[in-house]
Amino acid sequence: MFRVLKHFPIAILFVSILYLPSLYAQHQVGKNAVYEIKGKVVDASNALPIEHATVSLISAGKVLQTVTTDLRGGFKLVMPQTESPSILVTYVGYESQLSKSITSSKVLEVRLVSQYQSLEEIVVKGKRKPIRFKSDKLIYDAGSDISNKAGSAVDLLRKVPLLTVGSNGELRMRGNTNIKVLLNGIPSGIMAKNLKDALKMIPASSIKSVEVITSPSAKYEAEGAAGIINIITKKSIQGTHGSLDVSLGNLDQSGSGSWAMTTEKFDFNFNATMNAERERNRSTLQRTSLSNGVSVGELLQHNDATEKDRGASASLGFVYRPDSSQKIGADLSYWYGSWPAHSSLYNLFQDGNTYAEYNQFSQQQNSVKYYELSLNYLKKFRHKSQELQIIGLAARSNDRSEYITSQKEMSGVSSFKEKGPNKGDSWDFDFQADYTHPIDATGKNVIETGMKLKRSNSSSLYTVFNNEHAPGSEELVEILSRSDKMDYYSTILAGYMSLKIETDDQWTIRPGIRFETTVLGAHFRNSTPSFKSKFGNWVPTLLVAKKVNDHHELKFAYTERIRRPWIWDLNPYVNASDPRNLLSGNPLLRPERIRVVELGHNYSAASGFNLNSSVYYSTNNNSIEQLTVVDSLGISRTTPSNIATNKRLGAQVNLSMELQSNWMLNGGLELYYVWFRSPALQVRNSNGFYAANLSSSYGLSKGYSLQISGDYSNGYVTLQGRNTAEWSYRFSAQKELWNDRASIVLTVSNPFQRAMKQRNMAVSPSFRSTTSNNYYNRSVSLSFSWKFGAGRQKEGTAEKSPREMEHIPHRRK
Repeated sequence: MFRVLKHFPIAILFVSILYLPSLYAQHQVGKNAVYEIKGKVVDASNALPIEHATVSLISAGKVLQTVTTDLRGGFKLVMPQTESPSILVTYVGYESQLSKSITSSKVLEVRLVSQYQSLEEIVVKGKRKPIRFKSDKLIYDAGSDISNKAGSAVDLLRKVPLLTVGSNGELRMRGNTNIKVLLNGIPSGIMAKNLKDALKMIPASSIKSVEVITSPSAKYEAEGAAGIINIITKKSIQGTHGSLDVSLGNLDQSGSGSWAMTTEKFDFNFNATMNAERERNRSTLQRTSLSNGVSVGELLQHNDATEKDRGASASLGFVYRPDSSQKIGADLSYWYGSWPAHSSLYNLFQDGNTYAEYNQFSQQQNSVKYYELSLNYLKKFRHKSQELQIIGLAARSNDRSEYITSQKEMSGVSSFKEKGPNKGDSWDFDFQADYTHPIDATGKNVIETGMKLKRSNSSSLYTVFNNEHAPGSEELVEILSRSDKMDYYSTILAGYMSLKIETDDQWTIRPGIRFETTVLGAHFRNSTPSFKSKFGNWVPTLLVAKKVNDHHELKFAYTERIRRPWIWDLNPYVNASDPRNLLSGNPLLRPERIRVVELGHNYSAASGFNLNSSVYYSTNNNSIEQLTVVDSLGISRTTPSNIATNKRLGAQVNLSMELQSNWMLNGGLELYYVWFRSPALQVRNSNGFYAANLSSSYGLSKGYSLQISGDYSNGYVTLQGRNTAEWSYRFSAQKELWNDRASIVLTVSNPFQRAMKQRNMAVSPSFRSTTSNNYYNRSVSLSFSWKFGAGRQKEGTAEKSPREMEHIPHRRK
């Protein structure tokens, strides 16, 4: 009986996908005949096509249909034969144009006149909303926030609703760190390897917008238990155009530049970024070892750690359009990141048999070189929304890490030294094909299907050397029991089918089903036993949205997501840079599965006020959590394990409003209650979490503007404990120069506190501990931005983000 119920949602979705198209077709029977109107929108001054212009079909004061123009400026409308409508074409920065006497036999060419040309000295700007909402996602416009011209992507994501960033840079969505991050709509290996450090390598000034997708359709990979974040960079350019951004500060420095050129058949673009960042954390750890609830040992540590990050990236893109229905693209990118760190630590441990007091000095080197080549092909057919997308990707990564630890007795005599190098290399290959087929003439109602193949091969060669055989000696001997080579492989094959129906009475229904089969395993050179796992996952999705009127929209969503253990989770390599606190992977991990039900509401007023709210419930019965245990020697070992159930009941509210024509206010509130339970460990933990963010911008005369923003949370809840509150705040002032082609921004962050103080408390049957951290985050930065060239920038979705994300029209400023 339970097996039947388990697969009941999948059966319902299959029936929906098969039945709804025929039901919709029957609904259309008997309607009036229609014919098509085709046209093209171009710039009147140079005849260049205008992409993403809004084309509306109007009759008797009512809008019958609205579409946006494609890459070539083309559009297609479906008009009832009984109507005699007009066509209204609008685009920010251009005068609107109304065309009458429309016939189906005529191909229209609409020429828009730039407001900059017709108004001479009067500059007309299109105001961009900082936050926009769609039924399955939230879109944050990074360009509307002047403080984003300094710092990294980590700093930018602090301001995005639904996301929280800890003082240590850890990113969470709805309290979950397992997030699938896309770069321009395409999965990026550099993001999957080390998300926190990879985000530091992206200057905030290079980001155009961020999409937070809480209800992904079946097109998206099932990976990412919390959801999907799509970071869209500033790449899409029309004409010849370039930009330069430079930021200098006491904690971070960054620079980025871009150049692009578009011709009739070809597009070229080049982007380069560099960044440097310094982080310092002073911490104190107090831990009590327990046996049957009784104290058997005490550990005290004082640590002062500094990390200096360096990063650089470059990408070269090329697009060829054989004709108006085809597009062939290629992108080559290179990333380099280095995260050296050094620390000094005082250690005191004592129990009934041991008294160990010493000073320890550690150096850690971590670096990555990442190369990626992606190829994509887009074919649009004669029917609206009918298209085929093919994407291929190959990536190569070289990872290097090493720690060197030296201990000295309180007298200054050297006692222990250890070195642990780890060399990693990997190859990744992706291939995916996506096809969209319309089931009516409007192109709004479609069936989507596709497949994806992903193959990964990685190796990790790790070795440990120390002088345990001769304390105080500089001669380090290899410890064979802690040295090995791991060869890891994984193959993922997926297929999906999704249906999207939009009815005349403003209902949107999007059921979908995806199946992913995974084979992964590893071989070891030495005594560690090899392993192999094979599993398949049916992943159903359902979105039902209703536009009640021009102001209110409701939605219901059900999604399932999975998290697979990857090489960094499975690798048994032990990081012993602190011999009292060991970190390692777990080769026995299994994938976890999360189910989410969500109800949402969006309110939009004519004044520009927008209020978005939702409630959700998620459950996970095989949660991968970081587990810390302390042995009889007082040494802690932290590894990921499938040891808990995880349930959350949460809500979130986000608002955006225009207080005056030059004064914007945005804010958000997130709260949830979480239940952790581990029967195996006999551990339970439950508590509430809340976080808030607020930002306000004010425009002054003569190109000046001001902004203030801040965020606060009461601390994350974990299986074994929780953190205390954390917060940050920023003040920014901007001056625009050279007819708005350049700007200078001064940003001051956390000026009234030298460091952010935060505590982490943890309790388990084998220990209880408190860690006090001081994160030094007071900073000041000065940024300069310059846009040059004669081209027109198109702030649309990036060219290389075809089918992994749904197409969203963005208008330019």
